Amino acid sequence: MRRNWFIAAVALGVVAIVIAAIAMRLSDDGPPTTEEWAGSVCTSLSDWRDSITSLADAGGEPLTADSFREKLDDANAATSKLVSDLGDLGPPDLEAGDQVQEQLDQSTDELQSSYDALRQSAEEAAAAPPSEFLQQLAGASSDFAALQTSIATTVSTLQTANVPEESRAELQQAFADAPSCQSLQAES
Repeated sequence: MRRNWFIAAVALGVVAIVIAAIAMRLSDDGPPTTEEWAGSVCTSLSDWRDSITSLADAGGEPLTADSFREKLDDANAATSKLVSDLGDLGPPDLEAGDQVQEQLDQSTDELQSSYDALRQSAEEAAAAPPSEFLQQLAGASSDFAALQTSIATTVSTLQTANVPEESRAELQQAFADAPSCQSLQAES
């Protein structure tokens, strides 16, 4: 029953993403402003970080390999959504927008790699005998910490992208002004 609910939720999520992508392509608004772009980046990262952080939250219940696998499935779906969202964003309306988008693509690849390392450790822990599950899961804490660091440094990497000074100043201001970026940086 839970699995059917999960599959339905994933299917609805995919449909929503497809509809949003079609709507974005049909609009003739042009590229997002630098602040809209920064806000979208930070919102996507914040939502994803919440999903990843939930891996460690058992909600007051004992954490079991089965409940952890469900959380890992959710984190996998959230990671796919993050990669898709950031890839579909396109460059900001900035003179050096293409360079900034390249930096975002590189940062997205690094986040994916960090997540893949965490996922590998987590899957190994979930496959361990029940008596060793929590101990092996604790061993994944360094991968979890590395991923949290990657999330925290992505915004600062984008703010200091190797672009002309005028574009960098506009980009820094956009990240400073976007509410979702402020909350993401405050939590880091």
